[in-house]
Amino acid sequence: MLTTKAVFNRKLDDFEPKNCVIEKVVVLTSHEYDKFSKNMLADYDFIRDNKDLQHFGENGTCHCILVVGEERDDGILVQGEGYDYARYAAFLPNASLLLAAVMEQEQSAEKKTVARGLKLKDLMSMPWEDIHLIHSDEDIDLATLCELKNDTLTDAGKKDWADILEADVHRIFTGEYGLQIEVSDVKPQRLSDFSYMLAGYCSVQDYEKWVTEKPEATLAETSSEPQPEHQKIKVLMVEPHETPYVAEIGNDLASMQKAVGGNIQAVNLASYVSLVCNEEGKLLEMEGNRSLGNDILVGNFFIAGYNDEGEFISLTEEQIEEYTQEFLTPESFTKEQIDEATGFTSISF
Repeated sequence: MLTTKAVFNRKLDDFEPKNCVIEKVVVLTSHEYDKFSKNMLADYDFIRDNKDLQHFGENGTCHCILVVGEERDDGILVQGEGYDYARYAAFLPNASLLLAAVMEQEQSAEKKTVARGLKLKDLMSMPWEDIHLIHSDEDIDLATLCELKNDTLTDAGKKDWADILEADVHRIFTGEYGLQIEVSDVKPQRLSDFSYMLAGYCSVQDYEKWVTEKPEATLAETSSEPQPEHQKIKVLMVEPHETPYVAEIGNDLASMQKAVGGNIQAVNLASYVSLVCNEEGKLLEMEGNRSLGNDILVGNFFIAGYNDEGEFISLTEEQIEEYTQEFLTPESFTKEQIDEATGFTSISF
């Protein structure tokens, strides 16, 4: 026989559980926990002090804190929604067992992924796609690396970024941002700068100096039929705090990912017109750019045309004029405004 605790609802048709992310575990004394669990509508310092961790994210995901008590088996999930009391709360039975299992799993995973003396340059002997480099000691600004392998950097790039390549690898794991590689023995800001450089956030001169140019004819060489080289298309580029400008980018996935700094996401603005932005922009906490309906777009985005086959094409002069006017004025947003934005229907690539 197994004994536990639960909250029951009478004649419930569907629980409708929500996805949640436990951002932090708050441990109270047994007395404090008992007091809180019997009076959750009162204001508490531990809710106020962790207010920035509690919010609703994309797709209704609830970012919350888990409150547990010493010598108490159960816990309470709390999302204050900006208030100092448990505005949203959920009972979590056997929370202590869950935490113990998670800690054991993480320790086991770390043992499996850590190889003593392994450097980042050693990992680059095999190709990696859509990864994020994180620092073991400090949170840094992240950018999606579409590709990282032995020939990603030029000789000059390997020399100028030698400190990054010599970083110690702690573990490789799947986390909130997807596949993540945790490293140390490198300055956090340098690691962030390296990621953003590979994502295209640097001058054209530096990018061409450090990053190996991909041959556009590779696809044609692997096909029995002649393939056209990637042509450039004329798009309208929109960056945070800047007025829109016309740019020419390669009509291929890598060029578009470079333009937005990661995986792309397309949103139809009108017939034969798409807006292309970073699919993970909000997860990466990119800077707010422009509002679109009830949503807030973050990071760089561009507007392009498309044809009946769904292929991206250049904008017409009329379309450039129309969307330049629509997104002409730069906007500023707080993190809270971005978190509360409702989102839009998208197509991922």
